[in-house]
Amino acid sequence: MAAPLLNGIALLLALGFRRNRAVLVLMVLTFSSLALAGVVASEYGDQGERGTDAARMFAPWLLLAAAAMPERALLARRNLILLLLLAIAVWLTLAAPAHVWPGLRGALPFGVLPWSAGAVAAALTFVAAGACVLRWVLHGAPIEAGLAIVLAVAGLALLPILHLDGARIAFALAGAGALFAVLYTSYRMAFVDALSGLPNRRALDEALARLSGIYALAMADVDHFKQFNDTHGHDAGDRVLQAVAQQLGRERRGRVFRYGGEEFCLLFTGARSREAAKMCEEARVRVEAMRVRIRSAPSKARRGQAIKRAEASEVKVTISIGVALRDEATRHAADVLKAADQALYKAKAKGRNRVVAPR
Repeated sequence: MAAPLLNGIALLLALGFRRNRAVLVLMVLTFSSLALAGVVASEYGDQGERGTDAARMFAPWLLLAAAAMPERALLARRNLILLLLLAIAVWLTLAAPAHVWPGLRGALPFGVLPWSAGAVAAALTFVAAGACVLRWVLHGAPIEAGLAIVLAVAGLALLPILHLDGARIAFALAGAGALFAVLYTSYRMAFVDALSGLPNRRALDEALARLSGIYALAMADVDHFKQFNDTHGHDAGDRVLQAVAQQLGRERRGRVFRYGGEEFCLLFTGARSREAAKMCEEARVRVEAMRVRIRSAPSKARRGQAIKRAEASEVKVTISIGVALRDEATRHAADVLKAADQALYKAKAKGRNRVVAPR
């Protein structure tokens, strides 16, 4: 019963974290693993054959539908239709008369094809995995990569060459993979900034709570960012923030966090904290040297004039950085952050595009 247990736990976690497409996929996998575990066999005395048939007949279509649908509220109309179809599949598995079952088995999952039911079922499940891979490539959501792996393993479980025990093991592996995928996605939601891909402010707070000894914090701010947003639009502003995050993230001697808005925080620990100002200057130079290709928002049309189309261009970006070191006067993390913020304001007051650090 490991497979139903693992898939069921992953299902509960997906419900708790509101990963609704994962909920639909895991509902199908949980019922399929229950069928393969022999829940149906006790009533029909067929040693699990009906459960195996049911998993191959119904699960691939339901998994393909769940993989193809966009993320919606759990009780959205499309999801309710899928849940209804799942309920019908469960009812047919448990209640279909013995003389009806052979006809269903001959028609599903795709009886017109000259392949075995297991081969067709596996192929459809692999297509569902491919749909998740495509969505992951287009949108970069980690849950899609996790679902793709889970569905690929489920497809292997449905292959006719795999005996019943092997299918149960494969479904258990799929459940374990789903469990990891849901937990990892939830972790990223809590501690990783979606726009920049950097650890967020909560991750910074966690890191600072565990620190002791010598460390340095640097606050970095994109110069004139509000004015840039007003001129070029928020999409172009997001592109600039991503480019700056990428350049700051190249600093491997420290950790970089998205603090909020156009602000980033760099953390240097141990002996490296003494060279924080030097490393920040190198990061500032990298940002100044880069050019960001953007597409400005179309300008509003005046009376009698046509709307100007958005035009692509390259812009120059600079940042200001303030550095503070933990010492006897600033022992608490909040004090070090405040000192770094004050140094940042000094950098702006001196003309921006510079690093201000304690001597």
